[in-house]
Amino acid sequence: MKNFLDRLAKNEPYRSSVKSVKKYLLGICLIIALIVLSVFWGFHLRTNALFERQMVNSSRAFFEEIVITRQWMADHGGVYVEMRPGDEVNPYLQTIPGLKTVIRDADGKKYMLKNPALATREISEIADRQGSFRFHITSLNPLNPANAPDEFERRALERFARGEPDVSGFETHPEGQVFRYMAPLVTESACLKCHAQQGYTASDVRGGISVTVPASTILDEIRANKIYLALSVTGVILIIILIVSFISTFFIRDLKTAEQMLLSMAATDPLTGLLNRREGYRRIEAEHARAARSGKPLCAIMLDIDHFKMINDTHGHLTGDDVLKWLAAVLKKTLRTSDILCRYGGEEFLVVVPETTIETARHLAERLREIVEQNEIILNGSIRLRLTISLGVADLKTGESYEHLIFRADQALYAAKNAGRNRVCMD
Repeated sequence: MKNFLDRLAKNEPYRSSVKSVKKYLLGICLIIALIVLSVFWGFHLRTNALFERQMVNSSRAFFEEIVITRQWMADHGGVYVEMRPGDEVNPYLQTIPGLKTVIRDADGKKYMLKNPALATREISEIADRQGSFRFHITSLNPLNPANAPDEFERRALERFARGEPDVSGFETHPEGQVFRYMAPLVTESACLKCHAQQGYTASDVRGGISVTVPASTILDEIRANKIYLALSVTGVILIIILIVSFISTFFIRDLKTAEQMLLSMAATDPLTGLLNRREGYRRIEAEHARAARSGKPLCAIMLDIDHFKMINDTHGHLTGDDVLKWLAAVLKKTLRTSDILCRYGGEEFLVVVPETTIETARHLAERLREIVEQNEIILNGSIRLRLTISLGVADLKTGESYEHLIFRADQALYAAKNAGRNRVCMD
C-alpha cells in the first residue's frame, strides 16, 4: 500500500498491488507446502527407521536364542540323539581324533552325536518349513561346505573382520522380500574341541550366524504407509491452499476496493467529483503526446466563476461549495467524454478538448458561458442565484509544451476578466 501511495505521489502510472499480493500469497503457500512436506517426510523416514529397527531387534533376538542354544550344546560337548534308520553320522565329526560320534546304551540302542553346528542347521530347517524365519551358521573357512557363506554373509564376515558388530538389510529373494541380519560368533574354549584344527583360538571370530526373516508383509505395510502419507500430505496442502485462497479472496477484494478508493481520492477533487489538477495534468500530458505524434489540433479552455468571492461573503462557504458542484455538473454534462475536465484550483476549471480547432473550441466556450448565464441556481429551496463565467481559449502550437498551452489559456482568461467578465477571449 505504501508503494501504491508513493507511485501516486510521484505521478507514476497506476499499477495495482493485487498481482504482488497474489505472488506473496503464492510464496506463502509454497513455504507452507514445503514445511508440511518436510514434516511428513521426516515422519515417513522416522517410521521406516522404526520398522527397520523392529526387524533388527527381532532378528537379534532370534540370533541370541540360537547362540544360547549353541553355547549350551557346546558346554556339554554336543547332544546324543537316538539313531534312526537312514540317519548318518556327521562325517566331519569322524575326522576329529578321540571324538565319539556313536554310542550304545545298555540295551544296545545307538545314539549319534549332534554337534552345535549340525543341530543349528536342523533347527533352522524346521523354522524355515514353518515359514517363520531361518538362520545359517557360516564362516569364511567352514568345515562343512554346506556352511559356505552366500554373498551377503561373505560381505558381513569381511566387515566383522574390520570390527563391525552386526550387519542387516532388506533383500529380494525368489520367494519374496526378506530381512537379513548377521552377527559374529566368537570362539570360546568349548568350541576348540571341534575347531582347534582350523587354527582358531579363544576369542577369535570364527564365523557368524545369519538370520533371514520374511519381510514382504512389513514392506507392504511400509509401502501402504508411504501412500497414506503421500495422500495425507496432498490433502493437507490442498486444504491449506483452499483456506488461503478463500481468505485471500476477501483480502484481495478489500484491497481492490481500497486501491480504487485511494485512486479515486488521489485522482478526484473531493468536492466536485471532477479530476483534480494533478490527475488532469497527467491525462493532458498523454493527450499532448498523442497530438504531437498525430499532428491533430488540441485546445485548452480555462474558465472562472465571476465574483465568486462575493457569493462566499454573502451566502457563506457552504453555498459557495454548492455553486462549484452545480457548475461542475453542468460542465460534465455539456462536454464530450473524450474531453478532459478538471478543477484547476479554487473557482477555476480547466478543459482540454482533443482534435478540436481553435474556432470550434471558442464556440464550445461560448456555449458553456451561455448555459451558465441562462440557468438559475436554486439552493436549499430559498437561495436563487445567477452566475456568469469568464473563459480563455488557446490552441497548441507546434513544439509547444502542454504547460505553456495551459499558461496561454490562463492568460486569455485574465484578459476576459479584465475586459469586463462574462465573456470568452482567445490567445
